[in-house]
Amino acid sequence: MKKNSEEKKNFNFKAWWSKINEKSFMPLVWLTLLGVIVWIICPLVHLSRVWRIGLVFFIFNSYLSYQIGRIMQIRKLSYWWLLLFPVVFAIAVLIHFAKYNFLLCLVYLSFELFGLWHDDFYKEKK
Repeated sequence: MKKNSEEKKNFNFKAWWSKINEKSFMPLVWLTLLGVIVWIICPLVHLSRVWRIGLVFFIFNSYLSYQIGRIMQIRKLSYWWLLLFPVVFAIAVLIHFAKYNFLLCLVYLSFELFGLWHDDFYKEKK
């Protein structure tokens, strides 16, 4: 029992935080959490539904999706990480949003693919 309390006292949060952020996939997790936080904040600041759908769902989340794809390309992550943001959004749709927002999961997946294929669109042949 005494050993556990000593370990809790000696827990170094800074070392743990830097160790967890060394993982190559952590920016994807942080961007997904940023998207979730924005979804939660918008109704709290009384942003109307039209602005929330336009600004947050179409512009901000599409940009986040594109950046997730770019990070996946740069860090050479597994393609399974493409599903993280759309699946989290699908869960949010099941809990709170209208069912027609499931279409946005496909939009976010396509923007992630655009980010992933960023450098592969126009290659000049010599």
